[in-house]
Amino acid sequence: MKRPIQNGPNGSTLPVEETEISLESKGSYYGWKRKAESKVKGACTVDLLRRRFPITKWLPNYNWDFAIYDFIAGITVGLTTIPQGIAYAAVAGLPLQYGLYSAFMGLFVYVILGTVKQCSVGPTAVMSLMTFSYASAGGPAYAILLAFLGGWLELIAGLLNLGFMVEFISAPVISGFCSAAALTVSSTQVKGLFGLKFKGSSFVETWKGFFTNITKCSPWDSALGCSMIVILLLMRKLTSLKNLGPLKKVAFLRYRAIDSSLWFIATSRNAIAVIAGCLAAYLLEQNGSKPFTLTGDIQSGLPPFGLPAFTVNRTVGNTTVVLGFSDICLELGAAIGLIPLIAILEQVAIAKAFASGKRTDATQEMIALGVGTILGSFFGAMPVTASFGRSSVQAASGAKTPLTNIYGGVLTLLALGFLMPSLAYIPKAILASVIITSVIFMVELEELKPMWKSRRVELLPFGVTFLCCLFINMEYGILIGAGVHLLLLAYMGNRPHPKLIRLPGNEVTEERVIVKADCNLYFPGVEKFRRTLNEATEVDAEGRSPCLMVDLSNLTEIDYSALKMLKSVAAECHKKGQTVLHFVNATPKVAKSIVCTLPSADIAFLPKVEKDDATDDIHMQEITP
Repeated sequence: MKRPIQNGPNGSTLPVEETEISLESKGSYYGWKRKAESKVKGACTVDLLRRRFPITKWLPNYNWDFAIYDFIAGITVGLTTIPQGIAYAAVAGLPLQYGLYSAFMGLFVYVILGTVKQCSVGPTAVMSLMTFSYASAGGPAYAILLAFLGGWLELIAGLLNLGFMVEFISAPVISGFCSAAALTVSSTQVKGLFGLKFKGSSFVETWKGFFTNITKCSPWDSALGCSMIVILLLMRKLTSLKNLGPLKKVAFLRYRAIDSSLWFIATSRNAIAVIAGCLAAYLLEQNGSKPFTLTGDIQSGLPPFGLPAFTVNRTVGNTTVVLGFSDICLELGAAIGLIPLIAILEQVAIAKAFASGKRTDATQEMIALGVGTILGSFFGAMPVTASFGRSSVQAASGAKTPLTNIYGGVLTLLALGFLMPSLAYIPKAILASVIITSVIFMVELEELKPMWKSRRVELLPFGVTFLCCLFINMEYGILIGAGVHLLLLAYMGNRPHPKLIRLPGNEVTEERVIVKADCNLYFPGVEKFRRTLNEATEVDAEGRSPCLMVDLSNLTEIDYSALKMLKSVAAECHKKGQTVLHFVNATPKVAKSIVCTLPSADIAFLPKVEKDDATDDIHMQEITP
């Protein structure tokens, strides 16, 4: 009997139960309000601000020793950044100064927002290659807009913690992509290396054009380019001289000053090659000789500041067509999403590689990359990300904090302001040799052997990605490769391998057959499981049907296709005279799914069953409800 209380409207009475529900609702409302307030307060904590601005963690403890190490590392990386930036602008099909426009803002932003002291952000071979086709169609405006839009996507992905998306691109797909990118970038330099001029920029077009025009190769450019490749590769190995057999006993090679000098020469080899090439070309020109093909004038001065162009004028015949923002986005297409995805992938992977086993804040890395790319686009930058090569140099140079990036960025600005007229004398053959020797080691041939030995099926997504990137294009190549690997995962990961256990009968009991599923049952594996069940229900020589038990101990989920298959098998068992299909060790969730789909007359759930592998005996254990 309900006990009335005097709490209702107009003096009416409400049952106790209604009052309790009202109080409970109020309690849940105030509980939700407290949780919401705590979340808002948690979003403004000092700890969160320190995570979002990592400079606040290390700057209070900064000292002069750190400053010296950071200065040396920054200048060393800067000497690598300048020639690589110029070279990667050529890869992207942009005027060479845009490589340096892209090389400083990411460094400055990373000082404030970056988490890994060794990480160096700027133009890379992969980003330049993916930008090339769009820069060829729309010029620098398209490349800058790609950076602007990509930067916003990177920033939003970081703020929304969407870093998990990169997990859908597997290691074999990344290896195939990087290997194809390295070969494509190297191939595009064949024209500059041999002093050739022909149309074509893809892997196939370049080599077809090379063999068609091989008789037109410039002997001077060819000799300079090929010899410089050899010299750069030898300079790369200078630090290994002391470990060579004949030189192991040479004492002076082990002096610290000699060792440091050799390391500096090896690290700065690209800058040394470019400077030497400029001097040689300038001196030859002063003597009235121009044997090499030069890069030509490079616009000097700091880049202008401003928003990217959201409209572009394009001349078609005698008319000028104005392309609006939507038209440009349609032409950029999938690159708007794919380029930032690859940039995030590289950024997070390199940050993890140099984190020395510490936890990497992928969200913060994405935010740093996004902000750096957006601000860089205001200065004419193309899409950027972390560079493994320059990050390795920064690590080897002894960088102590992200402040080392300041010095590399300042050195790049100085080069833009004062060195551009001199860099017009860079021979294209030397620029090509710098690019080739920088990217050729991205071909990950060493990944093939472990894949072959461990799991050969992984070679399929590697090969598909590699070939599609090489012969179609980079964007579709990585999408196709990732799709193939996800399909392979869906096929292999959901293909059950059920175990069939036969327990012979005797005078008292009939033959019992246990079919044990080894994984969750989803639609790709339905037919294989059906075949095993059909095999288990076959009658013996005397026409007797066994007692069929399906062990579901390894299942946590079962989809509707699998349930329909079980319903069909249960009906077949009923026709053969087997009264019911017995299910064993089903979890409540799986049991509920089966009961809701299969007729109750065709199924039964047995107590927990365990099989003794040593004696083949069946032990029954009562299940506590």
